[in-house]
Amino acid sequence: MSNIYLRVGKKIRLYRKARKLTQEELGEQLRIDQSYLGRIERGEVNITIETLDKIAISLHITPSQLLEDEKHDVKNKLKADIMDKIDTTLLSLSNKELEVIHRLIKDALLLQEL
Repeated sequence: MSNIYLRVGKKIRLYRKARKLTQEELGEQLRIDQSYLGRIERGEVNITIETLDKIAISLHITPSQLLEDEKHDVKNKLKADIMDKIDTTLLSLSNKELEVIHRLIKDALLLQEL
């Protein structure tokens, strides 16, 4: 399969794990077999836009987040890797925890300006 299917599959796996879902659990939500989901995550199948949208909805993200390819630019690879780690960490937090993190980030950026 094409490189895009591998990239999309890796992102699906990343966001699924960030949501602490097994392939079986996500497959049940999507009404697809977990073995088919595994093939999607490995980039072995050509999925439809409709399936991509259903997966994104189940993972509480936008389809574009699964399609983004920041890593094609070597300069942005490190940034993209860090952003993936941050996304993974933040996805499992509650709204209250996210508000605290947001305040901390704002405070840290303000301190950096001084």
